[in-house]
Amino acid sequence: MMTKITKHYLTLLLAIMFLFLTYSNSAQALTVSPARIEVSGDPGTTITKEITLSNDSQAGEETYYISYANFEAQGETGSPLFVEPKSDLGTWMTTQEQSVTLKANESKKIQLNINVPNNAYAGGHFAVIFFGNNPNNGGGQVSVGAKTGTLILLSVNGDVLEAGGLSSFNTINNKFFFNTLPVGLEYRFKNDGNDRVKPEGEIKIRNMFYIPVEKMNANAVSGNVLPHSTRLFNNEWIKHKAESNEELKKSFIGKYLDQVSYQWRNFAFGLYIAKLDLTYGTSENHSSKTALFFVFPWQLLIIIVIVLVVVFFIGKKFIKGYNRRIIERARLGIVNNPNDPNHA
Repeated sequence: MMTKITKHYLTLLLAIMFLFLTYSNSAQALTVSPARIEVSGDPGTTITKEITLSNDSQAGEETYYISYANFEAQGETGSPLFVEPKSDLGTWMTTQEQSVTLKANESKKIQLNINVPNNAYAGGHFAVIFFGNNPNNGGGQVSVGAKTGTLILLSVNGDVLEAGGLSSFNTINNKFFFNTLPVGLEYRFKNDGNDRVKPEGEIKIRNMFYIPVEKMNANAVSGNVLPHSTRLFNNEWIKHKAESNEELKKSFIGKYLDQVSYQWRNFAFGLYIAKLDLTYGTSENHSSKTALFFVFPWQLLIIIVIVLVVVFFIGKKFIKGYNRRIIERARLGIVNNPNDPNHA
């Protein structure tokens, strides 16, 4: 039988779980579209865009409060770092509403106005419009834990500096030998200009006979490189991904055969050349680099060699037996037909 203290703690735990789930569902119930807006305009003009808010919650009516923040590059991952908008694009954006109330499963469009100042410098300006459950109380910190937003990437027309380019391209950790796919490839793009850059291009992989075997989009996520930053882009060459629901075998033989099966589905062998070709900027600048790697699926090759050896010996014995039977039949034919002119 439960003690009163145990019941007390159990009740408290259930209450905390209920509040956590309620808060999480509320924070995740809002869908904002589009997730990113990329625009350009002249100084002194106003740019208007529409954003759609959808309350996907079944709980009922929700009110979402509007706030703004500037953002800049954070490391090489492309993740934005949000900062309080004391100037720049975060202070140029306005909406008619300060908050939006939506019923369950209701959607609504709001109009976002971007008022570009006359003295705005040419190049990139970056901000986000947030929609959150709590009113924006200011205080110098930008909290995004319970907020959903749309990234705004603005290019102000004028004398834009374009500088930078492809700084490196290789396999992840500069690895050369692989025993199977996938092969991870990465490149770094450095932007020394004053506007965002979206590199576009492809990675083409050729085998040791210089025959193309794979072609990949070098920027499948349509990622931008912000001014004065370097961004790391990742790609992966793989033919068939391992199924997540595959039962893992604990025995050595089971694991070995699983690996052989995987290598067969992702067969690759020998030296490969990966070439990255990129274009970027309004001038469509071009940059390219190559990387080498070697794939040696030794587990699969051992099985193939064993099979070939078995087939060779079985085939050799079969051929010897077949020849012996042919010769024996020929001899029997000569003995049974003494009138044959070939009979000695």
